[in-house]
Formats: sequence, structure tokens, C-alpha cells
Amino acid sequence: MKSRDKESIVVESSCSSGTVRSHITVSRDLRKYFKYFEFWSRYDTEIFANTSILNIPVLSIVLPLAWVTGANVYVRDLDRKFAQSMDVVHREYMMYPGLPYNSNLVADRFVDNDYGSNETALLFSGGLDSTHSLFQNLPLKPRLIMIFGTADIPISNIAFQETLEEEYSDFAEREGLKLNFVRTNMLEVLNMRKIDHLFGSLSRFQRPERHVWRDHWLDYWIAMGYSLAHICQAAPLSTTRFNQLIVAGAMLSGLSLDELKTCKMKYDSEYVARKIAWANLRVIQDGNIGREPKAIFLKQFSDSNRVKLRVCLDCHLLYSKRKLPHPTQLNCNHCWKCLMSIAECALAGINPNECGFSVNRSTYDQIQNSLAGSRWEMIALWWKPLQQAIREETELDVNDSREFFVWLSRVNIDSMLSRLPPYSSPLSSIYHTLPYPIADILRKLIERIPVKLRCYADLALARAPAG
Repeated sequence: MKSRDKESIVVESSCSSGTVRSHITVSRDLRKYFKYFEFWSRYDTEIFANTSILNIPVLSIVLPLAWVTGANVYVRDLDRKFAQSMDVVHREYMMYPGLPYNSNLVADRFVDNDYGSNETALLFSGGLDSTHSLFQNLPLKPRLIMIFGTADIPISNIAFQETLEEEYSDFAEREGLKLNFVRTNMLEVLNMRKIDHLFGSLSRFQRPERHVWRDHWLDYWIAMGYSLAHICQAAPLSTTRFNQLIVAGAMLSGLSLDELKTCKMKYDSEYVARKIAWANLRVIQDGNIGREPKAIFLKQFSDSNRVKLRVCLDCHLLYSKRKLPHPTQLNCNHCWKCLMSIAECALAGINPNECGFSVNRSTYDQIQNSLAGSRWEMIALWWKPLQQAIREETELDVNDSREFFVWLSRVNIDSMLSRLPPYSSPLSSIYHTLPYPIADILRKLIERIPVKLRCYADLALARAPAG
């Protein structure tokens, strides 16, 4: 490989028995950002040993880190179109002007790949967004790709993976669709908390005027890594199989794509999805509409297609602790994502009990109570659109939900928003001014505080006089 004279990351990949393995070598200054130096992605079908494509999954993990640290990335063989698309994605992330944008992707040999396939694939999680995209594009008969090794499907939780594999294999067979499962350790390679602290410390002084953060921390994975890593796990699978990959969008609060471009407000890293390419493949972002219209669209398919949604952020924890009322449970029915999805389904006229949830009258009391503990962005991006979708004289009463929707229609959402600090939190500013070990101790302590109390603390800090 070419000579290296600065912080560097070197990757080398190979394939055996359907598993892509990549060894990562880094300069001393970068070792603290890694937990492991072996990356792997395992596929349930034959994978071609084209190293220019096999290097794509691991590069999707290390490139965002290189962009944050200013490191160069070196590889022997690489697909030319992927390298060109990474230049485009790198420029997109110049929205964070505090980062050192002097990183280069260097290959000994660029390869022009073209496999001539005309089929379509779709990244499928079982959630509302990807299920909507599936039925929206059902005439294309897309190949479904489900990734195990994500934050909500940990690679270590075999029991949960087996439940999902059985449920969605049956579903795909009923629909006459191909389904592939990809298992990967992509979230175990990097020290995400340490990178979060670095990313926030560099970008906090010059952050865009409007930005949505998942929590009080400037989340590196959500802001820069998520979409790239998930999409690129499909690269080895795509060879000779498909040249179009559909990725479900998650447009919230009715924001149009033009509004996203204008105010540089990029929820997660999904805005760059359509910029990613390799060989003759192009990525198509689908479904840039709110969740309520998606639920209404799915109503026509929910009965005849017997589709079950998997939206939960916490269900894998139940499998780890073996706290399962049903051995094939897909959702915990108590986290904020479950509660919001239940409400969205009920408002669309879908019985949540028939699409993957377990709901009774008390569930709507839980949903009502969850509003009081919601952060500013959750109220603005989830609750307000849901309230706006309620018809004045709704006759729907799915699972005794009508009383809840009558209540929600009368809540003064704008008044609630005015009492909470928007988007980024003053707590995150304190966190990012401290050295990492101390900051991480503070973060662990704050994470133990209920969200509602954190919101009050944010508000007090935001209103405190300077000095």
C-alpha cells in the first residue's frame, strides 16, 4: 500500500463461507476509539470474493471516524463508484464546520464493477417505515434484507434473532418474496461513547441553527454513521442480485425535503442515503412523509397480508432477561416508540393487537402519561403531528382508544413546547467541556435521571442568567 505520514486506518478484507472478515490496523493515536480490530459480516447465501466490494462494509464503519479525526484511510482494492460517492458524502458532512475535513480515502487500485442485475432490494426492519416502503413497492417484488447487529437487535441476542427470523421468513414466504439475514458486529468495533464526546466537543461551537439530536449528547452514530453502515452491509449481497436498493425514509413532523436542505436539519444521517453508490447500484430513499399517512396507507394491507410490525427499542432486553409473556413477542408495548406506534395504528383504524402489539385499555393510559415525560423534540416531531391527524369527530374506537384521542385533541401542545428547551440541551454543553473520563462519569449519572426531571434541569439551566 502507499506510504502513510499521518493518523491512518488500514483495512484488508476477505471472504469465506458467506462471511466477510476485515482486519483493521490503525495508528497509535486512534486505537482509543476502537474496541476491536476485527470486523465481520455474515450472509446466509453465497458471496463473491471481489475484494473491491468486500471492503465496502468495513469502510462504512471506519470512514465517518476518519472524517471526525482527520485520519487517512488506506485499502488495496476498492470499487470506483463507491469511492466517488464517499467524496460526496464527506462533503455533505461539512455541515459540521468544527470537524477536521482533511481526511482522504486512498486505494492502490480502483475497480469498475457492473453486474448487470435489474432487480430491487429493500432494507427491512419490520418497522412502520420499512413496512410502508415494502407495500408501496410490492409490484417490484423487492428482496428483503434484515440486519442483525443493530442497536435494537444486538448480535449477542440469539433468541430474539431466532424469533424475528421465524416471523419474517414466514411473512416473506406468504408474500412470495426473497429474504436475506445479515449478521454483523458493526456496533461492537468502535468505542461509541468516546467518539460521541470527541464529535460533540468539535462541533458544539458551530452547530447548525436547527438540528435534532436523539438525546442530550451529540450522537456521532446517529448523526454520521447510521445510514452509511446499514446500507453498505448490503454491498457483498448485491453482486449479481440487485442494482437498486430501497431505503425507507423517516420524515417527521411534516418537514419536506426542501426544508431539510434549506435549514440543514438532518434527522439521523439518512439525508446522505441517496448519495451512496457502488458498481451499478443506486440507493433510493422512499417514503419521505410522516408516520400517520404511512399507518393509514398500511390499513389496506394489515388484514389481508397479516403483517406484524416490529418497532420496539427495548424488546431485546426482555429476551435477555427472559421476561416474556409470549415467547414470540416482537414489541415490549411500554417504551415510547411502542406507545407512539400503537397510537398511530389505532388512529389509522388498525387493531394493534393484530399487527404485533399487545394492547388493552390501560395501554392508552400509559400513552397519555408518557406525554408528560417527553422531551421537546419528541413532542414536536411525534406528538404534534399525531394530534394534527386526529379528525374532529372521530368515530374510531380501536381497543377503546376514542377517549384517549378526544383527550389528545384538546391538549395544548404549543404551550407544552414553550415550557421546554428545544433540541440541544444545556446539559450537553457541560458534558462536552469536560475531559472524557470525567464527562463519561457525568453522562452515566445523568442517564440514571428520569427524562422528565432532565427536562426540568435543562429548562432551569437554559433560563439561568449568564455568569
